[in-house]
Amino acid sequence: MSLHKSFQKACQKVEEQTSKINQRTLLKLYSYYKQATKGNANGKRPGMANFVARAKFDGWASLTGMSTEEAKQNYVRMAGELKFIDSTPPSFEEKHAAAKEMLNRELDPAEYEQIKDLWKAHSIAEDNRDIDGLMATLTEDCKYEIPQIGKTYHKKVGATQFYNDLLGAFPDIDFRLTQIYIGPQGVVEEARVKATHEKDWLVLPASGEKIEFETAIFFPWDPTAKRFKGERVYFNFDRKFYEKYGMTPPFPELKE
Repeated sequence: MSLHKSFQKACQKVEEQTSKINQRTLLKLYSYYKQATKGNANGKRPGMANFVARAKFDGWASLTGMSTEEAKQNYVRMAGELKFIDSTPPSFEEKHAAAKEMLNRELDPAEYEQIKDLWKAHSIAEDNRDIDGLMATLTEDCKYEIPQIGKTYHKKVGATQFYNDLLGAFPDIDFRLTQIYIGPQGVVEEARVKATHEKDWLVLPASGEKIEFETAIFFPWDPTAKRFKGERVYFNFDRKFYEKYGMTPPFPELKE
């Protein structure tokens, strides 16, 4: 089969299975596709306020100089090596039903202690950079979600990648707890984070500088497995952070 036909077939496969491909792989495929069909990146680089568009442009630009043929070959190769995930998002009705089930859970003192002890074990493992210890607190089908940029890491392989990415970008990261809530549904924590931004993380380029931000993290509890089902992570950056990256603060009070 000619390279042109192989490329077309690979494109069709990716289009049909997009919802089952993780975001990092999709970004790389997009980059190869653009290089194969448009050549070197052109146009203005999107601003930091548009996380997704900026990441896509940077991925494409990283392939500058690669020939059309090589880009197609890489695209075909990646499409042939794809491993799919079940990432069909739950419907509103499913989410609502799950929330009602969580609301109706009864508080059991023994289970409360289990949840609290597991959260402590998780936090200690994170402080010690103990990936195996972190994985021991999670279910096999865990998910790490960052809703603000639409990023999800699936299962323990994905959770391991999340921590490797985080600790690689911020090797001296320090979480200081400011609020915590524990119940039969799991744990919610708020923390102040200090770190040196040494490597690119998600869509934020490394600055090599000390940064501070706040985070809110949900740890949903699996009462059957007696483990956390992952994390749902939200970040809040102060005005100086937004200004440094040329971003528009999301709330008017941060503009003053």
